[in-house]
Amino acid sequence: MKKPFSIFVLFALLTLLTVSALAQEQKPALDKASVTKIVQMLEDSGHTYGKSADNVWVVRFRGNTLDDIRVITSGHENMMFMLVVVAEKKEFRASSDLMMKLLRLNDDYDRLKVAIDDDGDLILRIDLSLRVTDSQEFKANVEQISAAADEIATAIKPFMVAAPAKKPAK
Repeated sequence: MKKPFSIFVLFALLTLLTVSALAQEQKPALDKASVTKIVQMLEDSGHTYGKSADNVWVVRFRGNTLDDIRVITSGHENMMFMLVVVAEKKEFRASSDLMMKLLRLNDDYDRLKVAIDDDGDLILRIDLSLRVTDSQEFKANVEQISAAADEIATAIKPFMVAAPAKKPAK
């Protein structure tokens, strides 16, 4: 008699857990308060920015080496991310010398990550806690990542693939 009762209780608990799990809503990547905070920090930074998708903003800079530095800002849950693509995969030659150079560059910058992303592009990334980041910290990080992108682009010039020569018009 005890065995059928315990099976029934176990089945009831599993059903309750399954229904409870299905009833929970998926949390959005950023809640409304976080989006509002990021937009306010963008406004306070004094830099011109644009929105490229839901919860994705872009601040553009012009560097000495890079003509168009795009600092992409987004977030997830309680984190905010800044990212710059320094070079696309097709623009550089991956080699052990380049990887050694990137590792050394990674050590030169505080809070900044020098990485190769899933697409094979060379990127810079800064991760910040939304809870403790204020407008002053936001602005400092946007400016740091854009300046670092230009410096790193200069440092990796020897590893860049030469652009194909343009064919003369007929």
